[in-house]
Amino acid sequence: MPPRKSTDFGALFESLIEDLRIQVAASVDRTLSDFNKRIARIERRLDQLDPSSAQEEQPVQRRSCSLCERPSVARGLCSAHYQQWRYRERKQKLARRFEEASLPSTVFLPNDVAQDN
Repeated sequence: MPPRKSTDFGALFESLIEDLRIQVAASVDRTLSDFNKRIARIERRLDQLDPSSAQEEQPVQRRSCSLCERPSVARGLCSAHYQQWRYRERKQKLARRFEEASLPSTVFLPNDVAQDN
């Protein structure tokens, strides 16, 4: 969701694009999931009609984490390593935003305050 109180149109544009990306990915995942279910249903019906053409069921192979041997959850990582990756990504994104909106290195005080010291 784009930041509501912002005049930085670049940040607004990026957040809108990211939101659209997420929505499109979710829609595609839903559609592919529906297709997979339909195909599996059709294959089961065909196997019932002609059992001789049925393929042998192969055991499901679980992928393991690329950093340890636990089962992977997403992006080839286990849940612990995936959370670490997400944390680092968020931290980098915040650092980039902070660099873009960098504040001046010197602070100017009003004349009244500067003379008191």
